[in-house]
Amino acid sequence: MKWVKISGMILVGLGIVAAIAFGFMPKPVESEFARASRGDIRVSIDEEGHTRVKDRFTISAPTAGEIARINLKAGDSVEAGAVITVLQPAPPVLLDARGKAQAQANAQAAEAAVSQAGASFDAAQAQLDLAVKERERLDKLKAPEQVSREQVEAAKLKEAAAAANLKSAEFGKAVAGFQRDMANAALIEGNAGSTLESIEIRSPVAGEVLRVYHESAGPVQPGEMLIEIGDPHSLEVVVDLLSSDAVRVKPDMKVSIERWGGDEPLEGKVRRIEPSGFTKVSSLGVEEQRVNVVIDFVGKPEAWARLGDQFRVEARVITSERKDVVKVPAGALFNTPEGTAVFVVVDDRARQRVVEVGERNGLEAEILTKLNEGDTVIVHPSDEIEDGKPVKAR
Repeated sequence: MKWVKISGMILVGLGIVAAIAFGFMPKPVESEFARASRGDIRVSIDEEGHTRVKDRFTISAPTAGEIARINLKAGDSVEAGAVITVLQPAPPVLLDARGKAQAQANAQAAEAAVSQAGASFDAAQAQLDLAVKERERLDKLKAPEQVSREQVEAAKLKEAAAAANLKSAEFGKAVAGFQRDMANAALIEGNAGSTLESIEIRSPVAGEVLRVYHESAGPVQPGEMLIEIGDPHSLEVVVDLLSSDAVRVKPDMKVSIERWGGDEPLEGKVRRIEPSGFTKVSSLGVEEQRVNVVIDFVGKPEAWARLGDQFRVEARVITSERKDVVKVPAGALFNTPEGTAVFVVVDDRARQRVVEVGERNGLEAEILTKLNEGDTVIVHPSDEIEDGKPVKAR
């Protein structure tokens, strides 16, 4: 009986010691785990923007007078040369020397603009001819597989862009001619007892009515806007970026146009970064310096046919893109005196590794060293975690 009591006391003591030891043992810290994966990573600048018709023309009154009612509505189609309204000019006053010199200078400037538009049209035509020849050459080489399919597709896109530029140049040529006619109309001087004939104001281009500024019949002043006409199928996207972001953007950068209403993102590319910025007040009341970035759509026009002028979109300008890299969630990174580090889970313990980071965006980061695909890392590690600490998945 004595040995039984002693054995029981020993067992109780061992139990107490084991309980105390277990209480002092470090408990695994629950953490969020993620695996390092291999794939592509994009760094982009995201901002809201709006669509805009590239080629638009505002028809204005060439001189003071009375106009007839404009029966066109926004969305109506008009042909080149179609009568928009009729203007009955008011008897013009005699031009003094200064006014006459100014009107003559405007007419000469309009004539120069016609010549410039003609040169731009010829250049656009030459670019289209060259693009067509290049595409035809690659088409011939495609059958014996001497060129890749990507080269052929790139040539087709280049041809489509050249055709769009030619159409825009043709639009500009017609507009320049109309402006020349309006400038010459300002040189008409009044004569006593004479009556000026009515002027038919015609559309210089074919397109659709975007806006009607002066619908009702009545008096108008020289230069007063009457109607705006453009080609709604010739669209571009305008995005105003922070000036600190705009300096990272370059022409021909890829753009993903999203949340425009369709199921799939649209492709685009940067055409121009405007050289002058402007001040804009944010929704929080903070003044920001912004810069307009102009983006062209890429691909078949049918893809964005449902968009129109001043439609809202979201543009993602891709400033950098890396293929087939090892990446981890951005929340796995933290700073140490030695550099940027991650906690890697090895045998259920956290092991700190200082790594070299490449490209990163708000969600993911590229890891260049000391991490392999499939390694488990800790995302958003708490202050309890340190090198060698036991961890378990939350």
